[in-house]
Amino acid sequence: MKTKKFIIRMLELLFIALWVFPLAWMFITSLKLEEEVITKTFTFWPQNPSFANYIKAFTSTYIINWMGNSFIVSLFAMLLTLAVDAPIAYAFAKIPFKGRNVLFWLVMGGMMVPFQVLIVPLYLQFNSYGLVNTLAAAYLPRIALPIGIFILKQFYEGIPSDLEEAAFIDGANRARIFFKIIVPLGQSAMATVIILSFINTWNDFLWPLIVINDTIKYTITVGIANFQGTHGTQYSLIMAGATVASIPQILFYIFFRKKIIAGIATSGMKG
Repeated sequence: MKTKKFIIRMLELLFIALWVFPLAWMFITSLKLEEEVITKTFTFWPQNPSFANYIKAFTSTYIINWMGNSFIVSLFAMLLTLAVDAPIAYAFAKIPFKGRNVLFWLVMGGMMVPFQVLIVPLYLQFNSYGLVNTLAAAYLPRIALPIGIFILKQFYEGIPSDLEEAAFIDGANRARIFFKIIVPLGQSAMATVIILSFINTWNDFLWPLIVINDTIKYTITVGIANFQGTHGTQYSLIMAGATVASIPQILFYIFFRKKIIAGIATSGMKG
């Protein structure tokens, strides 16, 4: 038994190391001078660690604007995703209607449609609305997250129907029940949806690259990729930008990690 636990712990440490190493390598590379990065001699730790790449990123690029744009896009995507997913999930979980199961699985089928297939019709649609080259165009396609509907539906199904019946007896309608009972009880599951929406939107690259033209309006992912053109592919500078871009995601996960675990565990998604 002790041997089994030891092996499990070693495997856990191995997976943690595999996850942490790229982040550590990214940060260490960002502290190197460019000549240390492109040299033929391998060095793990920089000979003269320097924050020059960070200073250059903040002084010679629009990285602050890009970070702000990504925050705006991610914030609106989170709020709109929650506003759309929660009522839909509640309807699928608690309101019986004809064709409910078929409609639910059609929604789930949206997860199997590659986003690349939708790029051309989406671009034409947003262009007709005059939304091309706006931040709104970057976050609107990211709302109504199918996996968010699934997580919330699974959680709502676990809420006892007796609570709803008692509320109906007291004269409450569906809207009051949803906002006064379902939403407060579903905070952990909603936190899971929020973090998934945030990561999905923050890391989005292809769609913002296509729909936004002005450099100052770029999101952080597109802006960092732009380093390759404006700075002749300086890898240490790119790593500095990537490190800055990863900080909000790490902090966001640390802040919500307990609610995420609780939300997944109570939504019927245990491993």
